[in-house]
Amino acid sequence: MENAVEYEFKTEMSAYRFLNTVKHLDADGLKVKFGKSDHHVSVKYRYILGEFDSTLSTLDDLARDLGGEEVS
Repeated sequence: MENAVEYEFKTEMSAYRFLNTVKHLDADGLKVKFGKSDHHVSVKYRYILGEFDSTLSTLDDLARDLGGEEVS
């Protein structure tokens, strides 16, 4: 099952740092790119069925550390 989420950041630099950090996460089918603007980052990945998947929690924590928040 594919999961898609977008994060918004106050600055382009924070969004870029998030994008580059997320690219190195170990997630199945991971796709990361800028979203609606250069302050948004779109993340898609395949959710692991049948076991606990901490990917979304990891993304939320990283975004929060960089001053971002989930917008969709």
